Amino acid sequence: MKQKMDSLPRKAIWYLQLGLILLVVLILALIFFGGETVLGLKPAPVRLLVYALSTHEEVLTQAILPRFEQAWESESGQDLEIRTVFDPSGTLAGQINLGAPADFALFSNVRHVKWLKFGRMINNETQLGIIGYSPMVIVTRQGNPHNITRYEDLQQPGLQLLHADPRSSGAGEWSLLAEYGSSWLESNDLQVAKEGLMKIWENVRLLGPSARVSLILFELGACDALITYEQDARLAQERGVPLEIVVPPDTIVAEHVAVIVDKNVTHSERPVVEALMDYLLSSEGQQIFERYHLRPVIHSEQSFPGSTHFYTVEDLGGWDHVYKGMLEPLWQKEIEPHLDLDSSPSLIQPGE
Repeated sequence: MKQKMDSLPRKAIWYLQLGLILLVVLILALIFFGGETVLGLKPAPVRLLVYALSTHEEVLTQAILPRFEQAWESESGQDLEIRTVFDPSGTLAGQINLGAPADFALFSNVRHVKWLKFGRMINNETQLGIIGYSPMVIVTRQGNPHNITRYEDLQQPGLQLLHADPRSSGAGEWSLLAEYGSSWLESNDLQVAKEGLMKIWENVRLLGPSARVSLILFELGACDALITYEQDARLAQERGVPLEIVVPPDTIVAEHVAVIVDKNVTHSERPVVEALMDYLLSSEGQQIFERYHLRPVIHSEQSFPGSTHFYTVEDLGGWDHVYKGMLEPLWQKEIEPHLDLDSSPSLIQPGE
């Protein structure tokens, strides 16, 4: 009898330990598999923050993100809310490195993704996705009064050029590459390309912080010409902006990219951001981008018809090469310090 009574506390302790183990297993199951799987409950909602370059505001807010949210909620039963921030690509990369809580980002070039890797916001093994292409074009007033057909024509005396700022804007960097690269590839002479770029920048009178702000300034009447993404120029035409688009015979193609910001993504958000990346690269996602004038990655060999010679940053040696060989020593050190900008540029009235 005494032995029986002595054994009861041990059994109680054993049952208590077993219960605690089962409780821990249940909690872990809820964490890793979700409450819906274990308890038949609806999973907790997910909220994502997407940072994107300014020219993608329409395609993302009007089409891509609403359709993805609807598809995710229908398939998973999980409520999804996606908030967005739109700004110049370089500005966004800097903000994320300083702690902005972006879960997913769309940039104008791969160099801004590298910034995040240097800032340890993205794992080294994380792959970016090229979501589409946009050739750089020249926007002029209707009738093209200065008869601009190529980048060299932007050197003509008296022309007032509006330019996206390379310090903040990916479009500004792509425009520099277009101005410099077209001359270099045609002449095969770095000195000719350098002199041509400097002559073009003698005509720059106004810098816009982003491609979108630059185009709005042009729409309001600032300057005679602007270099920008084909995508944004055609969206402006659809809005009824009176402008003319000139596709130079030699021009660079901007590659826009998307990436998951690993440091900010939680375990529960990971499946959603991976599904978003897949959706951007899917046939449906690419068709939506194409409707908003971004040339698709899928069947990209058919995306550049016509006689114009399109080239890429790789034809110029890649981003590291052009940054160290042209952007840093030529633009930052020789051109930028001597810019003659107009602090209050005169605005051309519509029709003039």
